[in-house]
Amino acid sequence: NIHNKKTGEKKMIRINIKTGNLIKVKSFTTFDSLIDFARLELSMLIGNDLPTFINEADALASKIWNTNVGQSIKTDMGHIISIAGKSRAGNVMLGDK
Repeated sequence: NIHNKKTGEKKMIRINIKTGNLIKVKSFTTFDSLIDFARLELSMLIGNDLPTFINEADALASKIWNTNVGQSIKTDMGHIISIAGKSRAGNVMLGDK
């Protein structure tokens, strides 16, 4: 598992996803739930190349998970994803005001 190699800790991450003029806010408490979202919502299968699709979606999820609060990334599909906050389970969310 590429997200919590050391301790298996749980984190919460809150992201803003901007597509055109629309902004959606999503929160994830596990890396696996972020992977599922990246595969279903942030990636597109081209042709029948499922292994490449899965690898690219999982790499995007990992990049999002490891991006710092206040930073953003742009996906190949044109989404701008900014990290609104992060916390370890039971702690105050970083980035909250």
